[in-house]
Amino acid sequence: MQNKKSLLKRLLAIYVTFFIVLVASFAHGIIPSFTRGAAEGVEMGNDIAEKWNSGVPHMIYLLNDIRIVAQPDGSLPIETPTASIKARVRNLELLVEEEAPGRSPLALALRSIGGSVWIYLLVMLTPLLMLAIIVLMFVIIHSLRRSIREERPLDRRNVRYLRMIGFLTIATELLEDLLGWIMNTRAAELLAGTGYSVDTSFHVSYTLIIMGILILFAAEVFAVGQNLSEEQKLTI
Repeated sequence: MQNKKSLLKRLLAIYVTFFIVLVASFAHGIIPSFTRGAAEGVEMGNDIAEKWNSGVPHMIYLLNDIRIVAQPDGSLPIETPTASIKARVRNLELLVEEEAPGRSPLALALRSIGGSVWIYLLVMLTPLLMLAIIVLMFVIIHSLRRSIREERPLDRRNVRYLRMIGFLTIATELLEDLLGWIMNTRAAELLAGTGYSVDTSFHVSYTLIIMGILILFAAEVFAVGQNLSEEQKLTI
């Protein structure tokens, strides 16, 4: 009984910590980014509507986090009362405006990110994958607490949930890396001949991929433990 109470307390601590971190990430990261993005989206929408109503439709779209490896002047001088500073540009956010005759307002809106409907849809897919991961984590923690409280075997569905989290984590990282490569490639075409050199190589952040592999490993360990437990019961 004491061991059961200890397990429940640890799971409750994980549950509460996860919830606190989730709320903090929304308060300090997701909500400010969403608010800023919404304001920029409204401004872009107004510009698109104004251009379309004028009879000359323009496609206005955003290319963000463009990796710069060289710029025309090398660095930007900044003078202060106490020091001389040179700022080097490593990332750009480009707001591109191109003529788009014959485009409807909806078609222009769906090209407001990257200038492509597919890029827009892929960008919208990323937060959905993150939401799915969060929901699955809540489900697993709740299932573990219920199994321990009711003193019954762990639900085998948790293995499937863990596998899904692992695959979704890896897929989210690869999707973001793919989007970054597509946007940098597009920016390189637009900035050709301007003196700005864009890094068009495909960059992969291995941190989340390693985390996803570790989650898949944990799922397999969980599955092996359940199978051994069932075999032991049948032997007895």
